[in-house]
Amino acid sequence: MYSIGQLSRKTHISIRTLRYYDEIGLLKPAEVAESGYRYYSNEEIKVLRHITALKELGFTLSSIKELLSVEKGSQDSRWKSYLDFELATIAEEKKRLNEMEMLLHTTRHAFEMKGHVESEDIFMFIRALRSSSDTSDKFLAQHFTEREIEIIKGLPDLSANDPRSMEWAQLIRQVKEHMHEPPSSPISQHLAAQIVAVSMEWFQQDEALIDKYWSMIRPEEGEETKVYGMDADVMAYIDRIVDWHLQYVQEGNGNDGKNG
Repeated sequence: MYSIGQLSRKTHISIRTLRYYDEIGLLKPAEVAESGYRYYSNEEIKVLRHITALKELGFTLSSIKELLSVEKGSQDSRWKSYLDFELATIAEEKKRLNEMEMLLHTTRHAFEMKGHVESEDIFMFIRALRSSSDTSDKFLAQHFTEREIEIIKGLPDLSANDPRSMEWAQLIRQVKEHMHEPPSSPISQHLAAQIVAVSMEWFQQDEALIDKYWSMIRPEEGEETKVYGMDADVMAYIDRIVDWHLQYVQEGNGNDGKNG
């Protein structure tokens, strides 16, 4: 027999916890002396290990007590019921954590892009994450080929832990900070070169798809922004600096090469 202190040392479970288990009827001592001291046998040690294992599986003390108290014949169905419940609970929690991770990534990238995040933005992100993808899939299927859809779905996603998402957020932040610059300025042309480079890389060198996608995400007058951060003013500035870049920089480099 083991005293409560000896059992505590042997199992690394506190005396306070063992007393609590006794109080709620989860683990009764094999014997209680006239002095009030509790004594436990090897059988109680087995039960205690069982309790500890079930706690590790996520079972509550009340469910453990109920499970241990039922007769052997009905334990099988009770076990299945509890295990299925715990698995369903974990699946739901994983889903919640996954949504939270995506929301945090989106908010982090949005903050990088704008330097601040409004509460309205966060609610918009939540709605977007919880909305069905059917509408988006139907839109893509109506306007793009299978190959184009594959490329578009591979673009940086602000809700994902993708280094390209941060790269794009930082690039748009610089665009927003320099929209007052003329297209020919060094900073405008530096930004234009970056935009052209990442666009060609991410769209797999398909210039026609870039133009097609760009026109699709451009908001009409009075229409809400279709892609976060890409409002009409930002897109107009990008158009100006990229057009200047393609006309004067790349064209000029090509002419130099021919003359050489």
